[in-house]
Amino acid sequence: MTTSQVRIERRAAQRFDFHRSVSVRRGSEEGLAFTQDLSARGMFLYTDMVLHAGDDLELVLDLPSEITLSSDTRVRCQVRVLRVLPAATSHKSGVAVLVRNYEFLNEANATTTPRISQKPPMDPETSVLGDEHAVWTGSIR
Repeated sequence: MTTSQVRIERRAAQRFDFHRSVSVRRGSEEGLAFTQDLSARGMFLYTDMVLHAGDDLELVLDLPSEITLSSDTRVRCQVRVLRVLPAATSHKSGVAVLVRNYEFLNEANATTTPRISQKPPMDPETSVLGDEHAVWTGSIR
């Protein structure tokens, strides 16, 4: 067996293969993406936005009941782009992000596309209680 045939799994959290619409915000720039998979620590998504490793983003998406073990739940996440795979024939770049901070919102409704927040990005060290009335906030470090 050669070294190229052996792959070491480095992920610490289980990945879920879910395709969800995601609202993306970087400063005043807004866009849309969709997930390929997600875990407690990150996600891989596809977007038309031009992103670079190190970019900080705000994402809003509805987590399905299969992950939350309750009802569908809207979540706002502060993430950092880890790597970007250039767009191929689909014209969408693949983007791996690390979830740095997240908050569950009261307005979960998985039948609609997540709306893009009109608020400035969250400070990762504080919770934000606004129109959405955050239920819980957390940080993954």
